[in-house]
Amino acid sequence: MQIKTIKGAMSTAEKLIKKIFMEEIKNKSEINRNTGILQTRYSIFLIQYIKEKGTEFKKYFPEISKQIMWDEGIKISKKIVIEFINYPNIERKKLSIVFVLSDGEMFQISPISLMNFCEIANLEVEDNGVYYFFPTIFLKKIKGETTKKEINIIDKLSLISQINSLENFDEEDLEYAATFKDFDVDLFGEITRTLRNIEKHLEEIEKYLKRDK
Repeated sequence: MQIKTIKGAMSTAEKLIKKIFMEEIKNKSEINRNTGILQTRYSIFLIQYIKEKGTEFKKYFPEISKQIMWDEGIKISKKIVIEFINYPNIERKKLSIVFVLSDGEMFQISPISLMNFCEIANLEVEDNGVYYFFPTIFLKKIKGETTKKEINIIDKLSLISQINSLENFDEEDLEYAATFKDFDVDLFGEITRTLRNIEKHLEEIEKYLKRDK
């Protein structure tokens, strides 16, 4: 069944949130034809309806695309992301962006992670507004099958990140790393370290809040 509207996207997301996160939706609201908000006791979700993933990522960012070996990305308004980060949140609930595609595939990421990634890598495009253009390979897929291609690329990027974090290389490591000689490990390492630290911090906050309620 194809999802054609933000209402359909929010309904699909609501069912998955109940199933995966075991949280009941307390409030819901539509912001525009592609964006909505779902709130639970512990979380606030920005639901972003996307018709399909764009392969234009490679067109706009050929060097980054080459480095991460990936050409698919999802655009989201920079203004909406920043407004969501500053969304009234007295109870300090966890903020998440959920991308819902028309085929039912769904991805999740924290708005802080998305913003930091795009700011560090300068992943912005102008198209009747300013948009962040985020590569889907770094999004957490919460619904939909993971393809062999995705698994292969994730494994390679993970290996690169691990090798980059080692203080000493042995000959086997260096031989394996040589296959990625065109990859900017410093850029990728900085991005992955930033994302990892942010996500770890957010998880600690979420555990603390749930413990006290």
